[in-house]
Amino acid sequence: MVLKAEGISKEFNRLKVIDDFDFTIESNEIVTLVGKSGTGKTTLMRLLNGLEKADKGTISIDGHYLCRATPDGKTEYVSKQERKKYSNQIGMVFQDYQLFPNLTVVENCIEAPVSQKLLTKSEAYQKAEELLSQMGLSAKRDVYPRTLSGGQQQRAAIARAMMLNPKILCFDEPTSALDAETSNEVGKMIQKIAASGTGILIVTHDTEFAKVFGTRVVSSDIFSGHNEKE
Repeated sequence: MVLKAEGISKEFNRLKVIDDFDFTIESNEIVTLVGKSGTGKTTLMRLLNGLEKADKGTISIDGHYLCRATPDGKTEYVSKQERKKYSNQIGMVFQDYQLFPNLTVVENCIEAPVSQKLLTKSEAYQKAEELLSQMGLSAKRDVYPRTLSGGQQQRAAIARAMMLNPKILCFDEPTSALDAETSNEVGKMIQKIAASGTGILIVTHDTEFAKVFGTRVVSSDIFSGHNEKE
């Protein structure tokens, strides 16, 4: 088991969005979260990425904890140093890609591993060039994100996320701004990433995409229940 979330709860303004929810992602698995807006899909993804704090529960990836349930029924977040170990196990491709506009495509890729001193600049450039080649973006390595199409920005964001070798990779609405053909290309790319051993989590309104490319579809309608279902 790679990612494990146990008893996760989150509320906003006393409205419980996620209630005592258990969730797992295995390596090679593509889990798609589907459901109506406001049902907690993106909230769960943000909790797993440490972008929101859970009110209750435990979240870990291969023994690296983000937070742990406490005896009084709350949750306690680990130290900044421990949280960094967790964060390096999980990557996220945002709906609007969030590429740095003032950096070239290759500079976007190397920024995190170099600033965190995980790779030297030369190592990071070599890895970035390999990933951009896999994404069909070698010719775009030195251009700025604004010059890329939506599909190219998506692939650049995937390459950037893969720079840290995450065990889990999350996608927030990966097809929302793409046409059917490009969506299909992105889906096949995600399958290839999963086949290499990465666990994938996709939040999407596109139920057809979820069924075609997901190995397991989870409905956000069950977030207020107690068990994960197929």
